[in-house]
Order: sequence, then structure tokens, then C-alpha cells
Amino acid sequence: MAGAAVVRKGIGSREPERKEAFLQSLKEGWRVLCANRGVMILVTVSSGITLFMGMFHILAEPLILSFADAKTLGVAETVCACGMLASGVILGVKGLKRHYVRTLGLALTAAGLFMLGFGLFESMIPICVFGFLFFAMLPLANNCLDYLVRTNIPEETQGRAWGLIGFISQLGYVVAYALSGTAADALGKIGGQGVGRGATAVIVIAGLCLAATAVSILFPKSIRKLEH
Repeated sequence: MAGAAVVRKGIGSREPERKEAFLQSLKEGWRVLCANRGVMILVTVSSGITLFMGMFHILAEPLILSFADAKTLGVAETVCACGMLASGVILGVKGLKRHYVRTLGLALTAAGLFMLGFGLFESMIPICVFGFLFFAMLPLANNCLDYLVRTNIPEETQGRAWGLIGFISQLGYVVAYALSGTAADALGKIGGQGVGRGATAVIVIAGLCLAATAVSILFPKSIRKLEH
């Protein structure tokens, strides 16, 4: 009871927080992003990254179902998802201490190449291997991206900035949902081999684009400076 009274007293003594208008918060978040060129480039590039990854997430199932049944699909999804678990455990035990920009670029480049390998085979073993490796790269990339952006934004503006960052970065998924199916259908008709091969073509192209985008992260000085 005494503890509850203390908590109640503490709550009552707090001054009401000043609520900030939505547009003002959005404007402040934009100002914070524009103040750091490296952060702005990284956030903009992340929108392209989510576009290519979104295409993979959307079309991986139709690709597998074009030559396998639903039970096989379920097994493949489980095996592939274990890649995130494996790398997540390794990160939790060892962690990352340095080389965040290099690790981010290499992890995303590898993820793009694994997407490419995923789309090249109509066999469950290579699909599961490449899918596992693709998902294993995601915790590494997310950890590095989060560190590079978060440590370069003032603490008092973190909430406003991250709201805008989330919005910009997720635009890639919106475009992916809009275009992936149409692109797979169109490429499947051109090749005369159906949606499955169309999905393969889109995944392969998206993988190459992801790898190329990831390599571009390694060179700008404004991004490399974020690590310091």
C-alpha cells in the first residue's frame, strides 16, 4: 500500500506534457534529417532497399507454389526464417563493435546475391539454402542501419525523426505491393512460362538491384562519417 501511495504521488506531481502539432512534429523531423547529409542519404536508400526486399517477400511464395505444394512451402518458409533466428542469436552473443558501414553494405550485397540464387533454381534444397542465408543477413543489416541512424540524431528529437524515417523507409514496401504482381504477370506472359517464371525474373532483377544499391552505400564519405 505504501508503495502504491508513492507511485500515485509521483504521478500526480508530474507537469502535463506539451503536445506538439502533427505538422510541426513532421517539419521538425524533416529538419533533423536534412541537417545530416549521411543520415538523409541512408534513409532514402533504405526506401529502395525495402522495395527490392518487398518484391522478394511477395513473390517467393508464388515462385515455390509454381512447382511444389503448400506443405512444401510451409517447410521452406520455416527453414528460411530460421536464418534470422541464427544470426540474431549470434548478434546477441557477440554483438557488433565497429565497421558498421562496411557490415551494412556487405550484408545487403550478400542478401541481394542470395535473392538471385533463390530465384535461379526450381529445387527445394538450393531454395532453402539461399533463403536461409538471405534471412540471416537481415538482422546484421537492421542492427547496423539502426546504429548508424540512431547515434547521429539528437536524443531530444529521436521520436519525431524516427516517425518520419519509418514513413520514408516503408514507402518501398508500398511500391513493391503495387508493382510485384503486375511485373511477374507481365514477364511471365512475355516468356510464355506463366507467373512462376515471371516471379523468378522479378526476384532475380530485384536481387541484382539490391546488391548494386548496397555497394553504393560503401563509398559516400557522408555515410562513412556516421560511424564516427
